[in-house]
Amino acid sequence: MVTGGGRVGTGVCQVLLDMGILRVSPADFLFGKFDFPVFTQLNPEQYAARKDGHLFVPQNFYDHPDEFNSAFSPYAQVADIFINGIFFDRRAPGFFTVEEMKRPEFRIRVIADVTCDIAPNASVPSTLRASTIDNPVYGYDPVSHSETQPYQDGIIDVMAIDNLPNEMPRDASRAFGQMFIDHILPELFKPESPILERATIAEKGHLTPHFMYLLDYVTGD
Repeated sequence: MVTGGGRVGTGVCQVLLDMGILRVSPADFLFGKFDFPVFTQLNPEQYAARKDGHLFVPQNFYDHPDEFNSAFSPYAQVADIFINGIFFDRRAPGFFTVEEMKRPEFRIRVIADVTCDIAPNASVPSTLRASTIDNPVYGYDPVSHSETQPYQDGIIDVMAIDNLPNEMPRDASRAFGQMFIDHILPELFKPESPILERATIAEKGHLTPHFMYLLDYVTGD
């Protein structure tokens, strides 16, 4: 199960497809019967729901994530592996709680938290710390809410490498460089560029409108 629709989530899905794993819809993932590996990709409308019960509107979730509860529980009762690649707003609900991870119906046994926000201000409460490329996996004991050795019965294995792109620096650099040459370099010679305007994080000492979601990080709140 994969979360995130940006570059991380898209890249994860491509790797899974390249491995020959079948992609299915969220509904089929929940209710289908498979005797071979499958995966699905969840968007916010699958894992979050409005507190007031009204219709889910994506922009409302991005603007006011505090008005939503997690709707992730059904997927946690089906999936064995969870790969998290979202951008997490601290106002948003986590996917699940420490208490939910203790329940017998919580099926997830492996969490690859590419997002890697450290609990308790995190979408995944078992991400107690960042792991390293040399030692990528640690165990999480849901009963004691503590770190332990991985690969044990009753323990959830956590991969939370915060500098994960460094695993493939040459490939990442080549791909980024080619995209820059093909799509960005020509924009630098135009009098006006919507692409550069959309990509500009700060201008004249202030965040641009597209990046106001970073204000809490700028102010330290």
